[in-house]
Amino acid sequence: MAGGNPTLNLSSSKGACEEGRASDLKEEDLLIKSRKVVALGLTLAVGVAGVAFATAADDNDAQVVGKVAPAKLDKKKFKPVNLTLGVKNSDDWITGAPDQPIPMSEFIEISKNVKVNLNKAPRCKAPIPDGTPTETARKSCPKKSVLGTGKATVVSAGGTVIATPVVTVFNGPGKNQVRLHTYAQALASSSPVVQGRIVKAKTKGYGQALSVPNAPDTGALLITLFQAKLKKGSKVVTARCKPKQIKFKRTVVYKDESSESVTKKQKCTVKKAKKK
Repeated sequence: MAGGNPTLNLSSSKGACEEGRASDLKEEDLLIKSRKVVALGLTLAVGVAGVAFATAADDNDAQVVGKVAPAKLDKKKFKPVNLTLGVKNSDDWITGAPDQPIPMSEFIEISKNVKVNLNKAPRCKAPIPDGTPTETARKSCPKKSVLGTGKATVVSAGGTVIATPVVTVFNGPGKNQVRLHTYAQALASSSPVVQGRIVKAKTKGYGQALSVPNAPDTGALLITLFQAKLKKGSKVVTARCKPKQIKFKRTVVYKDESSESVTKKQKCTVKKAKKK
């Protein structure tokens, strides 16, 4: 009949309710999963933040080379001496990778009872390119501009010795500058000339320092030893035994921007005055 009671579609209403509940459950599941993902991300972030990644300063057993000879000195007067300065690095941290952390700059401070005066010797102003053989470099410079000699060791991954360059110290070309010339046949044209400067020390109790702002870029190789002796005969270095201790401090900055400082002490004894 046209005027009869309308028919209710109960099955359609029930289905709609079930679909609504299912939709609500899905949203709730997604919300719970999202919270779990966020919590996991935070946990991982905190965990990574707590991990200390090793740096070159952590891995390298850096040492400073420093010695004054003779160690028996006058208490008041500064007298000419031999001064050996240099650096040592451990060879067990070398990776051999092109981007391995290596020293970028060196700063070796010397205590106040040692003085370096480069004005006591003539300067070599001639150009000395990398890879110049030692004898060729010497012939290019005044004889007395050679302040001393030394040695170096260059190794590859695993500590295999690649070369043992001869080090020659030339005064100049500018005021308070030195050139640490190296040469080894195994390195040939790759033998570097290292530029250094005598500057004021930064640490209390120290007087002067050897500054090398640009250490040699050795790529996949590593310098495990680099040292040179400024000879007494050049008269550029003088010392006295007051106080009765000579100190050396090395500060090295690596290419990964980590840095460290190491020190060394040497005892000296007071030379007895001659009886008049």
